[in-house]
Amino acid sequence: MESTINKSILIKLTLVLGVVSFFNQTNFAQESSINGITAPGRQNRIITQSEKETNLPQTKDTAIQIPPVKYYLEPSQYPVDFEVEPIQAARLKVVEPLEKLYPGYVKFGVGNYLIPYLDAYYGSLRSKKNSWGVNLKHHSALGQINDVGNSQFSENYIDGFYKHFLRNHTLKSNIYYHRDVNHYYGFNLNDTLIPQTYRESPDSIFQVYNWVGFNTKLTSNFKDSSKLHHKVGLSYYFLNNVDQLQEHNVVANTTLSKYLENENIEANVDFELDFNSLNQPVLNSVDTVGVVLPTQGGGVANTAILRLVPYVVNNKILNKLHVKGGFGINIDMADVNKFYFYPEVELSYDLFNSVFIPYAGATGGVKRNSWHNLRLDNPFLLSNSSVKNTNEKINVYGGIRGSISATISFNLNVRYQKLADQVLFYNDTAYSYQNGFQMLYDNVGVTTISGQLAYQKSEKFMMYLKGEYFANNAENQEFAWLMPDFNISLSATYDLANKIIARANVFVVGTRNTFSLDSIAGTEVNDAGQYPFQLKPYVDANLGVEYRYNKRISAFIDFNNLTAAKYQRFTNYPVQRFNVLGGFTFKF
Repeated sequence: MESTINKSILIKLTLVLGVVSFFNQTNFAQESSINGITAPGRQNRIITQSEKETNLPQTKDTAIQIPPVKYYLEPSQYPVDFEVEPIQAARLKVVEPLEKLYPGYVKFGVGNYLIPYLDAYYGSLRSKKNSWGVNLKHHSALGQINDVGNSQFSENYIDGFYKHFLRNHTLKSNIYYHRDVNHYYGFNLNDTLIPQTYRESPDSIFQVYNWVGFNTKLTSNFKDSSKLHHKVGLSYYFLNNVDQLQEHNVVANTTLSKYLENENIEANVDFELDFNSLNQPVLNSVDTVGVVLPTQGGGVANTAILRLVPYVVNNKILNKLHVKGGFGINIDMADVNKFYFYPEVELSYDLFNSVFIPYAGATGGVKRNSWHNLRLDNPFLLSNSSVKNTNEKINVYGGIRGSISATISFNLNVRYQKLADQVLFYNDTAYSYQNGFQMLYDNVGVTTISGQLAYQKSEKFMMYLKGEYFANNAENQEFAWLMPDFNISLSATYDLANKIIARANVFVVGTRNTFSLDSIAGTEVNDAGQYPFQLKPYVDANLGVEYRYNKRISAFIDFNNLTAAKYQRFTNYPVQRFNVLGGFTFKF
């Protein structure tokens, strides 16, 4: 079987090879074309054996090495014209060294009305541990004002302070002594109804106040706002005069504050205890009509005021709203203890990045009428005048403040106060010849409209303007005696190259109502037996110029009451007219 198959295969291969051989040996007649000529002929075609070329892919580097190019430039110069323009010198921000300090200075001057003036100071220089200083001052007038009693006065004081810097606290203490001399000169020197000995003897109208005391305060300065910050203070003074009036005053106060709730709310508590002991003398009445009146005054009055004011402050509501809320508790302890509660509220809102800040608030409190404060308000008080504290029942205010530009700021304000037992001064006729003042008390409502404008151009020029209008309404008296209906003040400072410094101050005080217990021609008496009249408005303008020769020596001259107005600040008390004070200052 297998042989049969093999034979068949051999036969087939023989046939195939025979056919191939036939085609290879057969001549075909073909046409050849050479140069466009077709010629018949015979040709043998030989098909050579083909072989497949085996070429493997190769990787070729595409980076081409570029030979360095060398070239040569012919040097040449192009003519250029230019103009030199000056440029401003560069300014370097250099931190200047601290200005040299001098431990002391003396300022001395004299003026008309025989006015000597002395101001001296000596103290420590810069220190990280403590500082101290002593200040001595004298100001007096030996001259006289025409047609009135002896108007000489003197003001003398010596003050010393010490401040110590602890790690987390600052301790500051002051000690002082003041001696003030004045005369009750507010009477007509030619009035024959006044005894001649009284008119001609300065001792009969002589008054001296001695005021000595100290105060100390410990203040925390923690860097960690989460700690309990505090201020603790204690003060004491003793006051007396030639009438044997004596006053002791002690004030202890504490302020506590702490931030709560991620420093969004600050809680505060103010506490104060104000104790006052006043011993007043007995004064004899003056005899003007042949009748001697009973004596008045005498005795000791011990009073105390306790204040407790808790409140909270939130400055971060919407980053614009400032809220202060709380209340005050005041206890006026005298013959009868009186308890008072007052609001302690203030709201303000920041508009246009502090350009305008509207605000409103309400507060109140008991005001201490110490003899020391009263005699500063009116140095011609008689020592037997009765003293009461003033209760500010309500103080409601609102306004808008802000900054028009980087140099101008303003504050517009409307305020209403209800004052119980407000002090009113009047000229006494029982214990003086209308040249001494007594006090009476009334409930007064005061509406105040005020505006303030401040301008500062670097440190060269500064100006401050303030105006106030008052509507004073007394409950029992016909007028709020000696309370003005408006005040205007202007102060300005100009520094010329730190060599010449000019200062100007102008004060305008409006009409004040007062009365006399003696009859006045052309004036009708009221139901209280008073003869009301008005003190005219006045303007007091002052100008001062200082020339600094160097950092240690300077000269100054002050012109006071430039208008030479003979106005009355208090009834029957004209002031010095135009006066000049000049002198020098020396640092050492």
